[in-house]
Amino acid sequence: MKVETIIDTKKKIISLYDVANNTGDFISLIQTAFIYNTSKPLQGCKAQAENSRKETDQLSTIITAYAMDDTDLKSYIPVPAHIIRVWKSLEKLSELTAKKIEGNILFSDKAADETIFLLQRLIEILRPTADMILARNTFLSKYIVYSQAGVEKMANEYATLHEDRLITGECMPESASIFVKMLEAIKDTAWNAKEIAVKLSG
Repeated sequence: MKVETIIDTKKKIISLYDVANNTGDFISLIQTAFIYNTSKPLQGCKAQAENSRKETDQLSTIITAYAMDDTDLKSYIPVPAHIIRVWKSLEKLSELTAKKIEGNILFSDKAADETIFLLQRLIEILRPTADMILARNTFLSKYIVYSQAGVEKMANEYATLHEDRLITGECMPESASIFVKMLEAIKDTAWNAKEIAVKLSG
């Protein structure tokens, strides 16, 4: 392979890393908006998510083409699709958070604590997932897989507990709907992060 091609390939991988790494900052904005009950941090989030998806889609096409001449790149072929799904889930989280804030919809203290905790766990998953794109580290991969299983388990448990709070009247139906949808988006984000780690550790 030509030196120019190798350099260009590395640049594309770094670009893919940058798009993935931005997901951690994006989640931090959602978490800040949720904690302080202000939609200000969410301004521009929709445009950022859309631009990130478009950039990732373009990188996917390029990486797939380059992989024909570089076998090391073949493991990267499925990665952009999962990054795009991560961004879709994060955009959904942003929209749900904005809906909660702008509609002045209150969560119970437990639901709020659970949401904040899971958002933090996502940050702790997404950053090493981005690092996997550059490092392809086995220990990072194991951490991400283990963390994703933990997030899914906790989200399912929180959903069950929330049903009990809904029955007892501690939570209102409108807030329950947003909370459950947020849990699903969180699980989807973690699952796709795990898939990236698995694909790149093989």
